[in-house]
Amino acid sequence: MNEKNGFRRFIENYGSMLIAALVLICALVVFGLWGFNKQGLSVQGAVFAAAAITLFALGLALAVPKATAFFKGASEERTEVFGERSGRPGRLHPVVVVMLLTLAARLVLFIAAYMISLIGRGYNGTVFSEMESIWLKSDTDAPRFFNIAQNWYSSELPQGYDTVYLPLFPLLIRLFDLVFRSSFVSAMVINTLCTCAASAVIYELALPDMGRRSAKRAVLFAFAMPAAIFFAAPVSEALFLVLTASALLALRKEHFWLAGIFGALASFTRLAGIMLVVPFIAEAAAYAVRSYGRKGREGFAGIIVKLSLSFVILLLGTFAYLLINRLVWGDWFKFIELEREQWGVKPALFLDSAVSQIDNLFSSIGKENQAALGVWLPGVLHILGALLVFVLSARTLRTSYTLYFAAYFAAACGSTVLVSAPRYLAALVVLPLALAHLCESRDDGSGLYRARAKTTAVTAVLIVGQAFYLLMYVMRYGVC
Repeated sequence: MNEKNGFRRFIENYGSMLIAALVLICALVVFGLWGFNKQGLSVQGAVFAAAAITLFALGLALAVPKATAFFKGASEERTEVFGERSGRPGRLHPVVVVMLLTLAARLVLFIAAYMISLIGRGYNGTVFSEMESIWLKSDTDAPRFFNIAQNWYSSELPQGYDTVYLPLFPLLIRLFDLVFRSSFVSAMVINTLCTCAASAVIYELALPDMGRRSAKRAVLFAFAMPAAIFFAAPVSEALFLVLTASALLALRKEHFWLAGIFGALASFTRLAGIMLVVPFIAEAAAYAVRSYGRKGREGFAGIIVKLSLSFVILLLGTFAYLLINRLVWGDWFKFIELEREQWGVKPALFLDSAVSQIDNLFSSIGKENQAALGVWLPGVLHILGALLVFVLSARTLRTSYTLYFAAYFAAACGSTVLVSAPRYLAALVVLPLALAHLCESRDDGSGLYRARAKTTAVTAVLIVGQAFYLLMYVMRYGVC
């Protein structure tokens, strides 16, 4: 009995340390095996890949103690007086204010894009035609979405390559076309609505953990990201953002049925939506443990059934997309082959993406400076920056959000060649939450000036990056 008690105390005292050490050891083994089998690995590629996996593993290791307590049933709700809504009477609800400010920021972005085009390219027609010329770029995903909306999928190439794009956004475009009679207008209206809705959901998602000031910062950071200009473009990022944020908010409130529905819609919008299974499983497991601790076996079977059915609902979005591949091509995973044929891309560790980014940056400097500045340098900075934020916020961010951060990053950046890291990471709703945590201050004013200084610095960096991105986008340079 004493030996058992001693072992239990050892696990309780050192279990988290052992798990964290195991995470770091696994990362070292993965990197060693990957590097040993990687052909033509450059020095800069090896260094950047090593830095990427080190930061990734370190973030996971730092999150272990909090995650261990979470899965034992410990609550992660903040005990401080954060998140209290203002007691002062006001004419507008804070969420309405956030949405209106987001809409105003969208209008400012449109005006800035128009002025850049007017100065750089001259006046070429009506305001509407100029806006369509600005945002409807042929080298973005927009033409593919419009083609799906109008013609659905086809097994005839080259239209068949549209199969790699998921159908919810095109279906919404087709629905809005019944009113607007223009796929471009429909897409822009959808994204404006989704952006405003996303700002409200992000605010509500951050509020319980950070309070009013930091929740507003989370919204600010979400739409100040350099690649957040794609929320204004006629592509699916804004829709994906609001759906994933809504799924996380439903999980936070223990509405697992609703989380399953939002998760299914997100994974019917972008393939990375399936990564919502990670926070779903985390929140469901912790919820089951807490429920068992409160009531024991009473009603526990019903809880398991509810969680299981909700999980199945979440999987339906990805299943529906795979079924489309099966019906159109006769192959459930045809999109993988099409991605490889069209862009030379196939699933891989994010280490391969890191190497491709840094190698292309080095090779393009002095030869293809537009590609270096518009594609490869932003990709390197976003990968490195996201991982640094991951490490710095791992001890404070909610466990399910940390796990989603890791899973989404590994999936979105997991390919042999990656050119869209900034755009993919801009749609990672946990990233602005983590940034807001790092700039956090108490709503009672403690540390307010320090938080404002950090917020100002982060905002300035993001807005400068967004201005650069917008300039490149409007002037028709390659921006991904």
